[in-house]
Amino acid sequence: MKIIKLNKIISIIILVIILVIFIYALIKPKKTTTRSADNIKIVCTSFVGYDFVKAITNGSKNVEIIYLLDSGVDAHNFEPTASQIVSIQQSDLFVYNGGEMENWTEQVIPTLDLSYTKLVKLMDTVELYREESIDGVEEEEHEELAWDEHIWTSPKNAIKILENLELELEKIDNEEKTIYRQNANNYKKQIEKLDEEIWKIVSNAKRQRLVFGDRMPIRYFLEEFGLKASGAFNGCSTETEPSTKTLTYLINLIKEENIPVVLYIENGNSKVSNIIAKETGAKAMQMQTLHSISNEDYINGETYVTLMNRNLDVLKTALQ
Repeated sequence: MKIIKLNKIISIIILVIILVIFIYALIKPKKTTTRSADNIKIVCTSFVGYDFVKAITNGSKNVEIIYLLDSGVDAHNFEPTASQIVSIQQSDLFVYNGGEMENWTEQVIPTLDLSYTKLVKLMDTVELYREESIDGVEEEEHEELAWDEHIWTSPKNAIKILENLELELEKIDNEEKTIYRQNANNYKKQIEKLDEEIWKIVSNAKRQRLVFGDRMPIRYFLEEFGLKASGAFNGCSTETEPSTKTLTYLINLIKEENIPVVLYIENGNSKVSNIIAKETGAKAMQMQTLHSISNEDYINGETYVTLMNRNLDVLKTALQ
């Protein structure tokens, strides 16, 4: 779990509250229960939310989608600017993931005029798991384990998120519901195909364990496909150097079980994985977890499906 010093939390909260109060006083819209389908603005905090909304509304006119995170920015470190808070307040639909990594939304949302801006919290659309310490990571002291936020790593969850977003978009723009439904069904089929491909790999695997020399934010993926994982850091950890005990444990595990691959995540730090690979003869490979997206992938128009498809060859090698 991400651990932030109390004084930093307080300063962020105070700053956000001051900003939103000032901005809200200037831009507060007139309350209305009617909306114009000619100018729909949707603000998304996560790449998955952005990608799914973009896919659903493809071909629809006058839909503006704003993705708050710059490509390559870790969601855990993101803090909205004043202009971004304005965009949220002026939006018809605010799509956010929720959880500890988007703690800032808890200060922004109470200031919104919800007769104008509708909310979709992605974590409310699926069954949640509590965070748990990853095998290999030394136990950290927690008062209470938070809900694991990385819900999209399970294709089954991704379909639920997609379907829920489509229904919410219909409510806002009923005139385009035929386009939205068709687009959502087409994208659902792509995710279902991805899911089938992963199941084929898992069903023919020689092992059921993945090893990460990095953060391991794919619990929902593991739960869906019945896999296990060991790692250097928990899913939301801000640590960059594993303990000697953890490093030794992972090296010995790979040697004892002849594990062929040690993984690191996109926009993560491959340093530890490369060290482990050098010590064990395993191959260091990148796994897409869609925590964030690189600038190159964003420019090239990569999607949830295309990025997750990159994992197929990685999984085949890692589970052989």
